[in-house]
Amino acid sequence: MGTGALPSSPLLASFRDSYRDLLRYLSHRTGNADDARDVAHDTWLRLADMDLRGERPALCEAEARAYVFAMARNLVIDRQRHAGVVARHALAQAHADSGAGTAARHGPDAAEALMYRQAVDAVEAALAAVPERARQVFLRHRINGEGQGALAAEYGISRNMVERDMMLAMDRVQAAMEQWHAAGRSSPVAPASHHETRRTGRRRSLAALLSFAAMGVGGVGAWQWWRTAVAQWQQVARTGQGQTLRHPLPDGSRITLDAQSRVHMAYYAGQRRVSLLAGAAFFDVVRDADRPFVVEVPGGAEGGAVRVTVLGTRFGVEHGASGVDVQVESGRVRVESLGPDGQPLAVRELAGGQALRVRPGEPLAQAVAPAHEAAAWRHGVVAFADAPLAEAVDRLRRYLPRPVQVEAGAAALRLSGQVRIAQAEDFVRALPSVVPVQVRLVAGQWRVAAR
Repeated sequence: MGTGALPSSPLLASFRDSYRDLLRYLSHRTGNADDARDVAHDTWLRLADMDLRGERPALCEAEARAYVFAMARNLVIDRQRHAGVVARHALAQAHADSGAGTAARHGPDAAEALMYRQAVDAVEAALAAVPERARQVFLRHRINGEGQGALAAEYGISRNMVERDMMLAMDRVQAAMEQWHAAGRSSPVAPASHHETRRTGRRRSLAALLSFAAMGVGGVGAWQWWRTAVAQWQQVARTGQGQTLRHPLPDGSRITLDAQSRVHMAYYAGQRRVSLLAGAAFFDVVRDADRPFVVEVPGGAEGGAVRVTVLGTRFGVEHGASGVDVQVESGRVRVESLGPDGQPLAVRELAGGQALRVRPGEPLAQAVAPAHEAAAWRHGVVAFADAPLAEAVDRLRRYLPRPVQVEAGAAALRLSGQVRIAQAEDFVRALPSVVPVQVRLVAGQWRVAAR
C-alpha cells in the first residue's frame, strides 16, 4: 500500500530489491522463517538509521547487496550469542533453585529476617516522629495510592501543603535509612566481601520497606509481602525513532520493543512484572506457575489502566492514542480493565489468535480474531483495520524521518491495509491515492489536509 520514489540510500534500495533473496538466506541461517523476518527487519532498521545520520557509503549495486547480506549475517550471529547467554543463565538459575535457592522461595533465612526487622524498626521510628497529618498523607498516598488532590480536599489544605507533608515524611525516612545503612556497614559481620555484597544488593530495594512498616506485619505475613513487593531484579529499556530492541529476560523469556517504546521490568519472588510506559512490545514468556508474568499499562487519574496476566505464552501489547491493544499469538492471557483504585472493573480471557482493544472509560469489548498477525511490526509491517487517518499516521510516526501534521478535516477519514515500515514515508506521499487528501512537504514537515 503506497507507492513513490525509491529510498535515497543505495543500501535501502538494495535491501528492498533483495528482500526475497535475503529472507531465503536468513531462513537457511536461522532455520526459522519467523526469525528470518525478525532479522531482516532489524537489518532494515540499522540501514535506515545509517541513512538518517547521513552515513551513505559510495557502493556499486553489487557491493551494496554484499553489505546488506553481511550486516544481516552479523545480526544472526549476535542473536545466537544472546540465546547462548540466556540459556546459560537459565541453567545456572535452575541449579541455584535446586539447592539453597529453593528454600529462599518459601521463607527468609535468619540473617535476612533480622535485616528486614531492623530496617522496618528504623522506618517505623522515623514515621512515628512525623506530625500526624504528614504521616497520614504520606502513608495514604504512598501505600494506598490515593491522589494528592483528593487528600488536599479531605484535609482542607492546598496541594502545595500536601507536597510539603510528603517531602517532610520522605526526608525523615531517608535519614533513618541512611543511618541504618551506616550501622550495617560498621557491624562486625564476616566475611565482609560476601555479606556486604548481599546486603548492598538487597538494600537497593529497601524503599519498599516504607509500605512494609505501614502494614505492621511480621513472620509469614511479612515474608509473603516481601515476595511481592521487593524486586530481585529490575531494569528499564527504551528505543528511539525507528529502532527496535530484542531483550532477553533472566528467566529465559524474551521481550521485543517497537520503536519509541519504553518499559520498566521487575522480577519478584512471587511475580514477574512489566510496565509498558509507551509504545508497543511483544512478549515470549517462559511458563512458571509460581511466578505469573504481568504486564501493566498505566492509565490516567480517572483510571483506564490495563493489566494482562499470563503463565507462559506469546502475545503483544500496544499503548496507542485510542486505547490498549492486546493480541495473543499462542497460549492464553487474562485482560483486566482497572479503575482509579487499581481494582479490576472488567475481565476478559483471550486465547491464541484473539485480540482485544481496551478503551479508557469504556466497557470491555468482546475478543475478536485480528485482521493481521500479533505485533506485525516485528516483521516490518504496520496494519490498519478501518482506522482513522490520524491514528494511522500517529502509529507510523515511530518510523518516519520527518514529522507529519494531520489537519482536523482529514483526521477522521478511515482506511484499512498494510504498510511496510521500510516504506512509511512512501505511504505518506501516496495518501492522496487512498483517501481524499492532499499532502505537501512544508519546511521539512508533511502536512495532510482534506481535499
